[in-house]
This record gives sequence, C-alpha cells and structure tokens, in this order.
Amino acid sequence: MTNMPIDFFRALRSAKISADEAQKVVESLEGHIAVKISEANASLVGELKSMRKDMGTLRWLQVTAISLSIIAGTIGGYAAAIIK
Repeated sequence: MTNMPIDFFRALRSAKISADEAQKVVESLEGHIAVKISEANASLVGELKSMRKDMGTLRWLQVTAISLSIIAGTIGGYAAAIIK
C-alpha cells in the first residue's frame, strides 16, 4: 500500500512546488480529511455512546433482578423453615 501523503508531496514537488509549500498543502489536506472523517462518524459515535448507556442500564436491571431473586429465595427458604 502506498503512503498517500508522501506520494502527494512528491507529486507536488514534481509540479515544481517548493518543499515548504508542498508540505503545507499536504498538512492542510490531511487536516481537511480528518475533519470530514470526524463529521462522518459523529452520528456513529453518538449511537455508540447511547448503546453504552443502554448496556449500563441493562446491566443494572440484570443485577437488580438477580439480587431480588436471591432475596426472595432467602425469604422463601426462611418462611418454609418457620412453617415446618
């Protein structure tokens, strides 16, 4: 796989653009690409955060249900022992 920034830099240099100017263009393009990627992923990041929050809620509900089952089993066992 080729390294796009280096290839682009070399193409600019072969077009007789100074090294400093070519470097600025490459850095500007990289920054632009990074911004566009962040913008494109923004909705996915929001969705992922929402899913993590939902997973935390589900985990809490699961622990609560297990705890209540244990408490109910303990009370039921205690009541059965008293009734005998």
